[in-house]
This record gives sequence, structure tokens and C-alpha cells, in this order.
Amino acid sequence: MPDLDLINQLVQTYRTLNLSVRTLPEDRLRARAGDNSGAVSVRDVVRRMRDDELRFSQALKERITGVPMPEIFGEDSAPVIGTESEQDTTAAFIAQFGTARESTLAMLRSLPDPDWDAVEGEQTKSIRARIGELIDSDKRQLSRIDTLIGAS
Repeated sequence: MPDLDLINQLVQTYRTLNLSVRTLPEDRLRARAGDNSGAVSVRDVVRRMRDDELRFSQALKERITGVPMPEIFGEDSAPVIGTESEQDTTAAFIAQFGTARESTLAMLRSLPDPDWDAVEGEQTKSIRARIGELIDSDKRQLSRIDTLIGAS
């Protein structure tokens, strides 16, 4: 049985983005505000979350299947979905994040219990540990979004 608590936390991130970000006007989401890492917008943070989720989902697929994925992501380049553009709205980024998150969730739901904690070969952490890191990242990014929304 998959770890339902972790899965629910992953689902909650997407719900939070839909309820607290998608409903705001786009000009407010594009407004840049200073935080500890420089002037960023809510849109910038959501875009980063989307990119991180795409990378995570691809890495998880590679780990589960053992089949290497083609190297399409550079260290600092954004993943190519095929439909994104600089004019995409924050709502589009949230939808793209949701698609990638659902792929992650589908893989996790079908993962046998022993595989959640297995560490093999060159792996240094279990899938459960990696999911914990993803959840921590989600929480940090959502907190950053809350700060930015409060600043605008």
C-alpha cells in the first residue's frame, strides 16, 4: 500500500496552488517583489515549481523503470513541454505543474511497498526520502508565494 500521507501532501500542494494562486489576477502574479533571493514574482516561483516537478517526475520514472530518459534538461534550462512560451499565464504553469504532479502520483500509487524504501546501486536515498524532499521544497515554495502575495 502506498504511503497515503505523503501522497496526500503532494496532492495538497496542487490544491493550494489552485485555490490561493490561480484565482488572483495575472498582473498581481507577475508583479516582482524582493525576498531573500532577489526580486521575483509569484509567476516565477510557480514556473520553478513546474520545472522541478517535471524533472522529479522524469527522474522517478527512470528510477522505477530502470530505463534512462533522454537528456533533454540542462542544469539551468527549463524543461520543454512543447507548448510553453514566455507568454504563458501563471494558470497555464499551474496546469502544467498539475499534469506532471499527476504523473508522479500515478507512479507512486502503483509502487510496491518495498520499493518505497529500497536503495540500490548508485542511489543514495530511497524514493520515500526523495518524496520527503519534494514535499519540503513544496512547502518552502508555497511559503515564498504567500510572502510574495502579501507583499503585492
